[in-house]
Amino acid sequence: MLKRLSRYDRFLMGLALAVIAGAVGYLVAAVLDSKLLRAASVLALTVGVASVVIMAVAASSRIWFNRRPGDQRYAQYALAAAVFGIVLLAPLYVDSIPHFSMLKLTVAITFMIVILGLNLLTGFGGQISLGHSAFFAIGAYSTAIMKHEWGISWGWSIPVAALAAGGVGFLFGLPALRLKGLYLAIATLALAVAVTPILKKFEEFTGGTQGIVLFGKIEPLFGDKTDKVFSDRFYYYTTAIIAGILFIFAWNLVRGRFGRALIAVRDSETAAAAMGVNVALYKTTTFGVSAAYAGIAGALNAVVIQFVGPDQYSLALSIRFLVGSVVGGLASVAGPVFGGLFQQFTPDFTADIDKAAPDAIFAVILIALMYVMPTGIAGYIRQLWRRGAGQVSSREGATKTTGGAPVAAEPSPAGDGGLHPR
Repeated sequence: MLKRLSRYDRFLMGLALAVIAGAVGYLVAAVLDSKLLRAASVLALTVGVASVVIMAVAASSRIWFNRRPGDQRYAQYALAAAVFGIVLLAPLYVDSIPHFSMLKLTVAITFMIVILGLNLLTGFGGQISLGHSAFFAIGAYSTAIMKHEWGISWGWSIPVAALAAGGVGFLFGLPALRLKGLYLAIATLALAVAVTPILKKFEEFTGGTQGIVLFGKIEPLFGDKTDKVFSDRFYYYTTAIIAGILFIFAWNLVRGRFGRALIAVRDSETAAAAMGVNVALYKTTTFGVSAAYAGIAGALNAVVIQFVGPDQYSLALSIRFLVGSVVGGLASVAGPVFGGLFQQFTPDFTADIDKAAPDAIFAVILIALMYVMPTGIAGYIRQLWRRGAGQVSSREGATKTTGGAPVAAEPSPAGDGGLHPR
């Protein structure tokens, strides 16, 4: 019987089962007083309901924003306005969400910036990196040393951190040209392993194992510097604005000539070179840009936390960045948003479920996400959107009639996946 159903109908049936299972599991968890079962039920309910809502919005947008050429821009403007509103109003409601705070949300945004740079390198460039914690550390220590030793304003240190990390990344990309796949991953792994002992070695600059304490030395650039609420919001909005600029830059980068050449190099270096693409230049430049993103994020992270220490930038941090990139969606500009939030807040929720085995619960969540969303959260949302919009389109094409007879439909010449009457 299931074979007779279309893929769309089977997908809807799966969502319905997820919602029903989540609701039943939540009721059973209330009776058994099981935090683990309650968390699993809430997760299933959230994914199921959110999926239905996204598909419904996609169907509605297909109806309202596909009547004339150029209408899709209005949908993009509406989405941009919604994102801007969420970012703008988040400080008013963030403290009412369990395990959320202004500090954690700001740190999550710095993670988004690193993961965005990693997506440019791995998702679009095809180069695996396990050493981004080193570039993150370069940015953080650049800001800390400039402020602590030389008294330079932290605002000026952010572009310096980007240049320092980007320069090291570009230079590291030169010998990495001869490496691919796992060999490149091992080389960058060595970079991540080496950064902690190096920071401890040069104690006169980095503070050694004690790190550099910046409490009371970093203040907002303007406003009431004694008001903690104002300071937290200042750092949040500053970080969000810089992240927005970097996201827009990455979006235009991958949609332009550079992005097309980068994807060509990722898919086949031989074919890209045959088309005239300078493979070495694009690979090293991408490494430098990705490292610069990590350096900016590290500088902002040091400003927000106001402390840097060598143990903060271990190999585990690089693995966290890579996991966030995969969970959010590798070949995606929007994926780092979900990856950064996931890496920052999921460990808190798993510890709240069971303090004895939070890492085991985290691992189970990862396995479930990779099974349900193999292309990441952003890829899953994109799939939902296309399913919702495509289903409405096919129904419109099938129901339009002329003289009481159905009109045949053909694929849209514009390539938008719609069906239009012949």
